[in-house]
Amino acid sequence: MRSSEQIKGKIKHLAKTKDLKPQEVFQMYFFERVLERLEKSSYRHSFIIKGGLLISSLIGIDNRTTMDMDATVKGIALTEENITKIVKEILAIDVQDGIDFVFEGIREIRESGGYENYCVSYSARYGRINNPMKMDITTGDAITPREMIYEYPLMFDEGHIEVMAYPLETILAEKIETIIRRNIATTRMRDFYDVYLLYKLYEDKINFESLAKAIENTSRKRESLDDLADYKEILEDIASDDYLKQHWQNYLQDNPYVGEIKLEDTLDVLTEIFQKISM
Repeated sequence: MRSSEQIKGKIKHLAKTKDLKPQEVFQMYFFERVLERLEKSSYRHSFIIKGGLLISSLIGIDNRTTMDMDATVKGIALTEENITKIVKEILAIDVQDGIDFVFEGIREIRESGGYENYCVSYSARYGRINNPMKMDITTGDAITPREMIYEYPLMFDEGHIEVMAYPLETILAEKIETIIRRNIATTRMRDFYDVYLLYKLYEDKINFESLAKAIENTSRKRESLDDLADYKEILEDIASDDYLKQHWQNYLQDNPYVGEIKLEDTLDVLTEIFQKISM
């Protein structure tokens, strides 16, 4: 087992070489440690990883970091009492890494759709480090075609952690639906970036028939099918919106890993995707 000072040194070195903030790398490392506990728990098939943590793993920490962990659950009752018990049990699993995860609290997330979702707050205590963290837990998500076993690579060791995760098609579908539904009111520039990079890296692995179905299923669940029918006009509106262009420039400045990708480049990819799925 490495000491906290050894891990801290590795994290600072990685942050420097990848032009990242050390806090971002610490967060990713602590999320990895939570996933190892999940893998060793009796709930490893009930928690399905999604969102920024999964995307960061798919495209690489040097291309995307996240401060949040998101999961949807299947086969367990999503109540405050039950989620509290389960999360405490997972966090308490000893994997000999010297990290203590402490449950801090839970609150309900009120969203449309009639589902009770929760945000769990906890902290990672490691040497002199006390790092606040959170996990958003949902249920009822439309996963198309189905969840998959994902090999989450370790940061500082050979090997991986096996977790259940969204398939690529559902990851893209949720991002695309959000972009179209929010239209020019969106401020989520990372959605455009995520779709662009996932497409560029995994185009040959995308099942476009499944992607079309995933977008339809996600849009139906979120009651945005009418917006989907107007995707051409919506993408044109986004392309001509000066406010969003400035938002993109701000996103570039805050996230150096984006490089020289233009908002127009991401819209070209979105157009290409819609052409391939014939919507």
